[in-house]
Amino acid sequence: MKKRLVICASSSFGNEILEWKEKLRKSGFEVIKFPLKTTGNTASYNKEFSEHYEAISKADVLLALNLEKRGIPGYIGPGVFAEMAFAIGLNIVLNKNIEVYYLNSVPEGALPYSDELKLWQESGWIKLFAE
Repeated sequence: MKKRLVICASSSFGNEILEWKEKLRKSGFEVIKFPLKTTGNTASYNKEFSEHYEAISKADVLLALNLEKRGIPGYIGPGVFAEMAFAIGLNIVLNKNIEVYYLNSVPEGALPYSDELKLWQESGWIKLFAE
């Protein structure tokens, strides 16, 4: 049975998201959700946001595509941070077993929540993705 995977990333990485979606599919994952650009209105945003979190709750794997953004390599924005926290919360509170990965090393001190990410990594709650 294929593992169900959700890609989390800034929707500004549209091309990279599609490349990774295909790469992961070829590696045997079932990509059940990935970020889509919204039209900018609240209804569109709310729909995408709800569908993304629903998919995370059904996933076996969450992969954060933390690419370089704003001159920060391994950038994790607040939205992706929240999605990772949601998956970890489901694991802790509801005994889910969602594997949470990030693509690139997390920059120390470059993000307001760098310390938290380091603790999550040390706790084994998030891991570096090995292709």
